Amino acid sequence: MDGRSRPPHRVGSNHAPPAPCWALAAILLAAMGASRARAQDPAQTATIYVGGFNNSGAGAHGTFGVDGSEALLDSIAALVGAPVAHGEASLPTNAAATAVYYGDTPPPYYGPADVDELAQVTTRWGGGVPRYALILSKYARELLRRSGARQVNFVSGSFGSLIVRWLIEKDVAGLASSGSIARWLSVEGLLDGNWAASHEDLAEIVPFVDPFSIDVEQMGYDWVTANVHSPRTEADNPLYAGILLGELASTNDAYENGLLTDFMLAARDWQPNDGLQLVSDSQFQAVSARSELLGLPPTLGLLRSNHFDVKDNRGGWADVATFLTQRRRVAIVVTDVTLKDISEPTYWYWDWRPAEVVVESRVTSPAVAARWGIGDPLTVREKEGGVAPLHRFYNSGEHQRVTDLLFDGMVLPEESTLRLDLHAEEIDYDWRYNVHETVTPPFYDELGAGSISVSTLAPGTYTFDAPKWSCVVAVQEYDYPFAAGAIAAVAPPAPPRLALSISPDPHTGPVRIMLAGLVPAQGGERATLDVLDLSGRLVRSLTGDARGIVWDGRGEGGLPMPAGVYLYRLTTPRGAWSGRSVLVH
Repeated sequence: MDGRSRPPHRVGSNHAPPAPCWALAAILLAAMGASRARAQDPAQTATIYVGGFNNSGAGAHGTFGVDGSEALLDSIAALVGAPVAHGEASLPTNAAATAVYYGDTPPPYYGPADVDELAQVTTRWGGGVPRYALILSKYARELLRRSGARQVNFVSGSFGSLIVRWLIEKDVAGLASSGSIARWLSVEGLLDGNWAASHEDLAEIVPFVDPFSIDVEQMGYDWVTANVHSPRTEADNPLYAGILLGELASTNDAYENGLLTDFMLAARDWQPNDGLQLVSDSQFQAVSARSELLGLPPTLGLLRSNHFDVKDNRGGWADVATFLTQRRRVAIVVTDVTLKDISEPTYWYWDWRPAEVVVESRVTSPAVAARWGIGDPLTVREKEGGVAPLHRFYNSGEHQRVTDLLFDGMVLPEESTLRLDLHAEEIDYDWRYNVHETVTPPFYDELGAGSISVSTLAPGTYTFDAPKWSCVVAVQEYDYPFAAGAIAAVAPPAPPRLALSISPDPHTGPVRIMLAGLVPAQGGERATLDVLDLSGRLVRSLTGDARGIVWDGRGEGGLPMPAGVYLYRLTTPRGAWSGRSVLVH
């Protein structure tokens, strides 16, 4: 690769992202998939988070196929009002849970046939992805039973995405063919494999890859091609056509001080990455027509995080929350770019043209800021990540037709506008774009920046004008035939369950957290209360009677905590309960 930013290959094409006309294709194909799409109801859908690779996971001891714990899931569940599973026998129909797929001990709901089936798969494949996919499918069936939900969503991170891909394409336990999967969002996923794990000469020296694990072997390009699908970068399976697919990737390669980038440069194969996973490997490069839900490709978002700090990216939380609960999709594409001033000298002895122009963008949501207090961008395309599109111009005033995707994702029902921050520079030196015109600063010529707001309520075009460049932006909107995005918790059927009660909420000081529903005959019950902030960081741990534990709004060091949303996990011998409240000052 020449280091130049390349737009993602989409919609079964090896060219640019989809132009706004994708909605027309959706209308033409709607009749083919509408019946399956209408089955989706967020209020009747449980969500499963499938975590990433662990160096010691393949040899881990403990019970698999049970509820785990993940701070990222807790944060997102708090946004949408979904209860998080922590071992309860029955759950609301919109419960969220983290699946534990590492371990060597079957869960209580496994029968002899389940144990034998897993043993056969493990023997055949040596463990790894096929084993974890079978564990995940059985866990999903059990979660459906516990909650009474009609379908499940998957949110997968890193290695977890390869597991979910196998589960769907191999139709493990018939989850996909039965219509039991509503949505799948892959976050920095190993959809197409992993670059480092695919280079044996690097695997032994890259510190974040264990070369002796069956998991790492199955992350390799060759294994994915031979056992999952060829070509590995393509989604071509009709089982995807009933599932809303989404992809979220990051572009900050600073993890381990940019070690992966250094290795890629040494191999002359640099590509945008998040320090561990390539952006190109985190998305399907092509999606066949028979794999698309209502004729549309997966949603796509880019964040400016590394592979591990993405869990703290609040804009990413909003991306996940809206993807799981909403029905309205918006795409924003730059369709025309004009360079007013070429900013490149031309002499009789040397012509510096073409002008290499990079267009950067950030998209933020006023509705997300109003509802959740999140002002962070939902998607970011900047030259620092190597993903901002580059265009070459030869003359001042030159006009080019382009298809630069700025945003493609789900939006809140009250969303009426999105804000676009646009910026362009002419590059004189940037190794990421293979431009080497100078070795002395300045390396960039400023072309101008600014912001515009675009409506999300109807298709339209907008003109952005800066001192040295301008562009035309097209917006397309599509409503999926899903049930409305209800985000309130749905009570499970009788018998009544114990529930967490938090009062007052919001609060300026102390708050009382208690387990409501304990009958007098049960008396007191010893409990532990963990207080966490929205990033999942433990703020305070208290012990006391389940009938009421008071948190005074202070951290472990005794200092008052800042205003915000705080998460609670009350644990007793009979189980665990989660909740949240808002601390104000």
